[in-house]
Amino acid sequence: MSLAGRALLLFGICVLVGLLLDRIGITAHGLVHDTWHTIVAVVTKFRNAIAWSLPYALLGAIVVVPVMLLRVVERKRKS
Repeated sequence: MSLAGRALLLFGICVLVGLLLDRIGITAHGLVHDTWHTIVAVVTKFRNAIAWSLPYALLGAIVVVPVMLLRVVERKRKS
């Protein structure tokens, strides 16, 4: 990949990360001037995401885990 291509790729990645950070409420000012608050905010956002997703993961596991176990048993029987 050429140097210009790598620069464009890097720019694109920076834009995507910037959009993600903005979406979860992290600003450039916060990163530069209040690093500890930013770390706490990221941890809080992560905990909230886990708390939100856990009930859905458990609900899905009621279906997915037995299906996967049946597939494992079926493979063991065939071999």
